Amino acid sequence: MATILKTKSLYYPDVNLIAQVGQVKSRADVPKELRRIIVSPMMAVVGEKFAVAAAKLGLTVCLHRFGTPESQRDIYEKIDHDWGNKYNTQNVYCSVGLDDADRIGYLTNFSSPRKWCLDCANGYMPQIKESLSKMLDMTEIESLVIGNIHSLEGFYYLSEICKDLEIPELIVRVGIANGRPCSTSDVVGVNRGQITEIMECVEGKSSNDNWSQLKSYICADGGIHKGSSACKALAAGADYIMLGGYFMNALEAESNLNGDGAYWGGASHKQQILTHGKIVRHSEGKEINEIRELKPLKELVEDLWSGIASYVSYSGYSTLTEAIGNGIFEIKQNSLPPKNRV
Repeated sequence: MATILKTKSLYYPDVNLIAQVGQVKSRADVPKELRRIIVSPMMAVVGEKFAVAAAKLGLTVCLHRFGTPESQRDIYEKIDHDWGNKYNTQNVYCSVGLDDADRIGYLTNFSSPRKWCLDCANGYMPQIKESLSKMLDMTEIESLVIGNIHSLEGFYYLSEICKDLEIPELIVRVGIANGRPCSTSDVVGVNRGQITEIMECVEGKSSNDNWSQLKSYICADGGIHKGSSACKALAAGADYIMLGGYFMNALEAESNLNGDGAYWGGASHKQQILTHGKIVRHSEGKEINEIRELKPLKELVEDLWSGIASYVSYSGYSTLTEAIGNGIFEIKQNSLPPKNRV
């Protein structure tokens, strides 16, 4: 029989953060931790120019899986060759799909990446373990970005799989249907508030002795298109935040350089046509065309980090690492429809 949970689904606009007695004089005193900002593997964003610039700044970059393996390799090697040991591929993940053996084999033979992103919209799928097992037969997985899920059950599910397969580190993408180009909420009815899903995963992970020592991290994915949402995600306990649409405001975004400035969801009809040459399934994504004020990526990152550092100064802690998961929230409202809560 159907079940109604008693939890209240809270989205970023539903809550405010409450300031605490500060430990730093200025946001400028907060050490930068830009690796905690992950670039979403979106075709409209992550071209060569963007990826190289993002890696140079110290962001974590997921190279999208929608181009050819050769183009993915070229970007990966461009980062490695251009920036050497200081800005190399230590924070670069190569994205692959559930059934992407040819791409994995090609990248392994030519570039030998050890950090991967298994990019699928539904992290609850039973094929994930089989897919990862096949990957491990072909390549080493030093660190894995995986998802998406939106409950503690999903976090445990993926963690258990990776633990069984002895994958040493995983970053779980928490969030379904909250990204602007995603229409899963409208098409399927699956959706959940970001604050609720993040805090549930954090609390469940920390309260279970079997999982407290597991090297797994929570990545808030979806709905972070401004500084306040980023701060709230980190304050709720996300170790990383993933942004896609926010980076479409960058001059270096691929669609701004070589397209019309539009961006779209990975499950959209546009992406299916670009990838397969035809529509292969119903759409759970959409294309967004809008006039935006574009800035150099460096300025966008500085704006975002400035807000995050300011949160740390209000949080009562000295570093972002200390402040993560220690926010104090007050519920502001909980009456907006899901599509307006991002």
